[in-house]
Amino acid sequence: MTHRNRKITKMKNRRLVALSAMVVPALAFAAIVSPRADAAEGAMAKAEADGIIFERQNLMLQFDKDAELLGEIAAGLKPKDKLAEVTASIAETAAASKAAFAPRVPGGRAKPEVWSNWADYSRRLDDLEKNTKQLAEFGAKGDLTSVTNMLGGALQCKECHDVYRGPKKPT
Repeated sequence: MTHRNRKITKMKNRRLVALSAMVVPALAFAAIVSPRADAAEGAMAKAEADGIIFERQNLMLQFDKDAELLGEIAAGLKPKDKLAEVTASIAETAAASKAAFAPRVPGGRAKPEVWSNWADYSRRLDDLEKNTKQLAEFGAKGDLTSVTNMLGGALQCKECHDVYRGPKKPT
């Protein structure tokens, strides 16, 4: 198993643990509060929605970490030995993003415009996936110059976030 596959497996396992930690208490609470079956169904729907939002947030957090590392590599602050791995991870995360947003589950920092302007939002995700796939191809070849030249056009995070992501919520 490659380092990347172990990393993905660990990330999936953490998501399952976190999701089960939300589902079990939600179901228990529903059973105590109301003997009616629809209360349990409502709690399960809430837990499922929370799981979908959690998955989206984890994808975006991974994307942020990888993009930061790639920026450090491009700037010469980190060695380029992780170039192939980090560009592959960025491409995989971009490919998973559209499916993660496809369910119309509001929450997190996603604005309602994600779904009301789905044609534009999904086009942006398609472009991101296409661009990051090419970025990963250059990364696999160790071509740091091409990766660096593509960064601004491939990762247009701010432009999308300005329209579709809300501000951080106070903790």
